[in-house]
Amino acid sequence: MASTPPGTETPTPTPAPLTAPVALEADALVELATAVWRLRNKVETADGTSAGVRRHLDAVVDALVESGVQTRSYDGTVFDPGLRMRVLAYQPMPGLERDEVVETVRPAVYLRGTPLALGEVIVGTPPEEPEDEPEAEGGAGQ
Repeated sequence: MASTPPGTETPTPTPAPLTAPVALEADALVELATAVWRLRNKVETADGTSAGVRRHLDAVVDALVESGVQTRSYDGTVFDPGLRMRVLAYQPMPGLERDEVVETVRPAVYLRGTPLALGEVIVGTPPEEPEDEPEAEGGAGQ
Protein backbone atom coordinates (compact mmCIF):
# COMPACT_ATOMS: atom_id res chain seq x y z
CA MET A 1 0.00 0.00 0.00
CA ALA A 2 1.55 3.29 -1.09
CA SER A 3 1.54 6.21 1.25
CA THR A 4 0.96 9.81 0.24
CA PRO A 5 3.88 12.14 0.94
CA PRO A 6 3.09 14.78 3.59
CA GLY A 7 1.52 17.96 2.26
CA THR A 8 0.08 16.35 -0.85
CA GLU A 9 -3.20 15.10 0.62
CA THR A 10 -6.30 15.76 -1.40
CA PRO A 11 -8.48 18.24 0.52
CA THR A 12 -11.91 17.01 1.51
CA PRO A 13 -14.46 18.98 -0.48
CA THR A 14 -16.87 21.12 1.50
CA PRO A 15 -20.44 20.11 0.74
CA ALA A 16 -22.57 22.76 -0.92
CA PRO A 17 -25.25 24.28 1.30
CA LEU A 18 -28.65 22.69 0.96
CA THR A 19 -30.94 24.84 -1.12
CA ALA A 20 -33.53 22.25 -2.03
CA PRO A 21 -37.13 23.17 -1.23
CA VAL A 22 -38.49 21.65 1.92
CA ALA A 23 -42.11 20.60 2.19
CA LEU A 24 -43.86 22.17 5.15
CA GLU A 25 -47.57 22.07 5.88
CA ALA A 26 -49.20 25.48 5.57
CA ASP A 27 -50.84 25.10 8.99
CA ALA A 28 -47.46 24.48 10.63
CA LEU A 29 -45.99 27.53 8.90
CA VAL A 30 -48.94 29.67 10.03
CA GLU A 31 -48.49 28.49 13.64
CA LEU A 32 -44.74 29.20 13.52
CA ALA A 33 -45.22 32.67 12.05
CA THR A 34 -48.00 33.46 14.56
CA ALA A 35 -45.88 32.31 17.52
CA VAL A 36 -42.95 34.48 16.38
CA TRP A 37 -45.34 37.44 15.87
CA ARG A 38 -46.71 37.02 19.41
CA LEU A 39 -43.21 36.71 20.87
CA ARG A 40 -42.10 39.84 19.05
CA ASN A 41 -45.10 41.79 20.41
CA LYS A 42 -44.30 40.64 23.96
CA VAL A 43 -40.61 41.46 23.65
CA GLU A 44 -41.34 44.92 22.21
CA THR A 45 -43.65 45.79 25.12
CA ALA A 46 -41.60 44.14 27.90
CA ASP A 47 -39.20 46.13 30.03
CA GLY A 48 -35.74 44.75 30.55
CA THR A 49 -35.54 42.38 27.58
CA SER A 50 -31.87 41.78 26.89
CA ALA A 51 -30.25 42.92 23.68
CA GLY A 52 -29.25 39.31 22.99
CA VAL A 53 -32.86 38.12 23.09
CA ARG A 54 -33.87 40.95 20.77
CA ARG A 55 -31.06 40.09 18.33
CA HIS A 56 -32.05 36.41 18.23
CA LEU A 57 -35.70 37.29 17.73
CA ASP A 58 -34.77 39.69 14.92
CA ALA A 59 -32.73 36.89 13.31
CA VAL A 60 -35.74 34.55 13.39
CA VAL A 61 -38.01 37.23 11.91
CA ASP A 62 -35.42 37.99 9.21
CA ALA A 63 -35.12 34.27 8.36
CA LEU A 64 -38.90 34.00 7.95
CA VAL A 65 -39.02 37.11 5.76
CA GLU A 66 -36.12 35.86 3.61
CA SER A 67 -38.11 32.63 3.16
CA GLY A 68 -41.08 34.65 1.91
CA VAL A 69 -43.16 34.49 5.10
CA GLN A 70 -44.75 37.71 6.32
CA THR A 71 -47.28 38.57 9.00
CA ARG A 72 -49.62 41.53 9.09
CA SER A 73 -51.26 43.24 12.05
CA TYR A 74 -54.24 45.52 11.63
CA ASP A 75 -54.22 47.59 14.84
CA GLY A 76 -55.37 51.13 14.12
CA THR A 77 -56.65 50.29 10.62
CA VAL A 78 -59.96 51.85 9.66
CA PHE A 79 -62.33 48.91 9.35
CA ASP A 80 -63.79 48.17 5.96
CA PRO A 81 -66.05 45.11 5.61
CA GLY A 82 -64.30 44.36 2.30
CA LEU A 83 -60.93 43.75 3.97
CA ARG A 84 -59.73 40.16 4.13
CA MET A 85 -59.88 39.54 7.87
CA ARG A 86 -62.02 37.61 10.31
CA VAL A 87 -63.85 39.81 12.83
CA LEU A 88 -64.12 38.05 16.19
CA ALA A 89 -66.09 40.81 17.91
CA TYR A 90 -67.42 44.34 17.58
CA GLN A 91 -66.86 46.40 20.70
CA PRO A 92 -68.31 49.87 21.38
CA MET A 93 -65.50 52.16 22.53
CA PRO A 94 -65.73 55.76 23.72
CA GLY A 95 -63.65 58.18 21.71
CA LEU A 96 -63.92 56.40 18.37
CA GLU A 97 -65.53 58.28 15.51
CA ARG A 98 -65.51 55.36 13.06
CA ASP A 99 -65.10 51.59 13.05
CA GLU A 100 -61.43 50.75 13.67
CA VAL A 101 -59.42 47.62 14.40
CA VAL A 102 -58.49 47.92 18.08
CA GLU A 103 -56.76 44.56 18.47
CA THR A 104 -55.20 41.98 16.18
CA VAL A 105 -55.69 38.64 17.92
CA ARG A 106 -53.92 36.64 15.18
CA PRO A 107 -52.00 38.16 12.29
CA ALA A 108 -52.64 37.47 8.64
CA VAL A 109 -49.89 35.20 7.32
CA TYR A 110 -48.60 35.32 3.75
CA LEU A 111 -46.14 33.15 1.85
CA ARG A 112 -44.61 35.04 -1.09
CA GLY A 113 -47.70 37.26 -1.18
CA THR A 114 -50.21 34.40 -1.10
CA PRO A 115 -52.47 34.44 1.96
CA LEU A 116 -52.17 31.35 4.15
CA ALA A 117 -54.33 32.62 7.02
CA LEU A 118 -56.67 35.55 7.54
CA GLY A 119 -56.00 37.92 10.40
CA GLU A 120 -58.40 37.75 13.34
CA VAL A 121 -59.37 41.08 14.85
CA ILE A 122 -61.58 42.95 17.27
CA VAL A 123 -63.24 46.01 15.78
CA GLY A 124 -63.98 49.01 17.96
CA THR A 125 -67.13 50.92 17.08
CA PRO A 126 -68.27 54.38 18.13
CA PRO A 127 -70.68 54.23 21.05
CA GLU A 128 -74.30 54.38 19.99
CA GLU A 129 -75.89 57.77 20.43
CA PRO A 130 -78.99 57.62 22.62
CA GLU A 131 -81.99 58.37 20.47
CA ASP A 132 -83.89 61.53 21.38
CA GLU A 133 -87.40 60.74 22.47
CA PRO A 134 -89.93 62.23 20.07
CA GLU A 135 -91.91 65.11 21.47
CA ALA A 136 -95.55 64.38 22.18
CA GLU A 137 -97.93 65.62 19.54
CA GLY A 138 -100.10 68.52 20.59
CA GLY A 139 -97.90 69.43 23.58
CA ALA A 140 -99.14 71.24 26.68
CA GLY A 141 -101.46 74.18 26.23
CA GLN A 142 -103.49 72.85 23.37
